[in-house]
Amino acid sequence: MNGRLDADTFTFDGDAGHAGVPGLAFGYGYFNNGLFSSNATGSGIASFGRGPLSLPSQLKTTPLIQSSSAVPTFYYLSLKSTTVESTRLPVPESAFALMSNGSGGTVIDSGTSVTTLPPLVYGLLHDAFVAQVDLPMTNNEPLCFAVSSSGKKPEVPKLVLQFEGSTLDLPRENYVFSVEEDGQSNMCIAVVSSGGDMTIIGNYQQQNLHVLYDLTGNQLSFIPAHCDKV
Repeated sequence: MNGRLDADTFTFDGDAGHAGVPGLAFGYGYFNNGLFSSNATGSGIASFGRGPLSLPSQLKTTPLIQSSSAVPTFYYLSLKSTTVESTRLPVPESAFALMSNGSGGTVIDSGTSVTTLPPLVYGLLHDAFVAQVDLPMTNNEPLCFAVSSSGKKPEVPKLVLQFEGSTLDLPRENYVFSVEEDGQSNMCIAVVSSGGDMTIIGNYQQQNLHVLYDLTGNQLSFIPAHCDKV
């Protein structure tokens, strides 16, 4: 990724009128790659992370308390387990834990497209879906299955994420998408391997949810929402 960093005065509209914030830093990428090369991020990303250049930090929002070993720009969550239908994946808690060197752990990020899991965890989730979906597999990652063109949605196992103190029971549209390729209809699971120790809950899994970042209470909450009606 290649680009530049600059600063300017940003004006925000509110109930009380306009408010100008001088010297607000922003970045522009010239050559983007990886997760940021698709059209999905072509209109830009508003940085709401925990680093010093994020929008909340620059607007003097109260920072969250964080581990000294954690990457300071990320919002870390305590993910305990993942369940595919009734199959609780036999994953040791250390696979989801934040390592002492700052690697690993689970973060929630609106700038990442789909959820990514460590290779071990992704392999278990992949195998659980393959065992429970009675359709021929057409792709390994993301995991895709061939479906008929009848228009009827095939059965798909529930995907549930268990966090400390809460459970996110994902609606079908938050982890399943359709792809047409060479005249073949495919049903795909919007989860891929991260290639590392970290788990990232991406924006595909956050759609149609009100996600509240309570910076003062150091908590994150989510409730179902119809975002097209907001």
